[in-house]
Order: sequence, then C-alpha cells, then structure tokens
Amino acid sequence: MALEATHMRFALDLKDKYQVVDIEKYIVGSVYPDSRYVTGIDRTLTHGEWILADDFTVDDFHKGWQVHQLVDDIQAEIIKDYFPNLVPIFAKENKFTEREWPVFSAIKIIQDMDDLQKFDLRQSVKYLENYVFNPNGEDIKKVQRYNQIMINLYKGKKKTTVEDNYQMWLALGVDRKSALNIKEQTEGLLKDVKMIKRIETIYDEMLRRFFKNKVNN
Repeated sequence: MALEATHMRFALDLKDKYQVVDIEKYIVGSVYPDSRYVTGIDRTLTHGEWILADDFTVDDFHKGWQVHQLVDDIQAEIIKDYFPNLVPIFAKENKFTEREWPVFSAIKIIQDMDDLQKFDLRQSVKYLENYVFNPNGEDIKKVQRYNQIMINLYKGKKKTTVEDNYQMWLALGVDRKSALNIKEQTEGLLKDVKMIKRIETIYDEMLRRFFKNKVNN
C-alpha cells in the first residue's frame, strides 16, 4: 500500500479527470481499501485489477477507490524500476520476500513524508472525520477506527516523523518486530541523500505514467 497522503494527493490531482462532484466521498474512497488492516477482510475484496474496470466507477466513492488501486499499481512498478537492487525478487517475480517488505515500506514512508509537504491535507483529513462507508459490509466502527488512525497520523502536521509512522503501523496491527524493522529501514534510507532525492521523484513519475497510459489507451 502507498501511504494515505500519497493516495489523497494523487486523488486530488485526478479529480477533474474523474469529473468528481462529491469530493468528500471521493477522498474517503481513495483511502478506504487499506481499512482492511483494521477490519480484517481479505485483500482481494479491496484490491485487484477488477477495480480498474470502466464500469466500477458508479459514484464518487468508487472513483476514489479506483484511484487507490492505480496508485498502488503505478507506485509499485516505479519502485521496482528505480530500486531493483533493494527489492530484487519483487522486481523480477512481483512478490515480496520477508527482507524486502520493510524496505519497500520504508521507501513509501519517505515518499509520503514528501507528498505531505506538497499539498494542503487539512481538508482531506476533515473528510475522514465526517464520512465513513463500508461497501463490503465490514464493521463500520472498524472502518471508522482506520480513518481515525490516519487522522492521528496527519492532522495538524505539515510533516510526519519516522516515529509517527512507526506508531501508525502498530495501530494497524503490524507486529512490533516488523514495525521496528520498517522504522530502522526508514531511518537508514533517510541518511542517504541521493536515495531521498530519487524517492522524491516518484510522485511526478506516477502522474507521468498515468497520463501516458491514458493517451496510449
């Protein structure tokens, strides 16, 4: 999963393309799929290529949901292309090893930190406070709990810290050992100036690939 500042930034940049009317439902839809971490439903119910079908976007919530899938797909491809030495098995076989997932997560955290500084997240956070929807019939209180975790991560902040993100993973139910591994990988990558600069180019490349694909299709 890309982190939610990245998801919401991308959704806002595509809102005109998707002819969004209800921006609140659209933004909430753009973060909804990752609520599975809290609700416990199977990932196949919230993520998959079936979400990219033209007839999926029946309303603004589903438009946001589709954009979420696009972000995950495009970002993953770029990370594989940019950092094949860091995620070699994933780059070749499209599956994670136990060693690669924390590195992959660390890259996404650093991108999310940068994305958060590139747009005004305040209104989007308010949408998470005001609206909740459970299209798979999940426990609505658990979906709300997920939204609250994201509100806690971002509200009132122009930049998150490594510790903020560590606490977020724990709140999502990731075991402490894995969360610490992600934290350590993030701290390590943040010491590499060239790596940071490379990660900070991912977002623009995501937009470029999206619009290039639309033109070619």
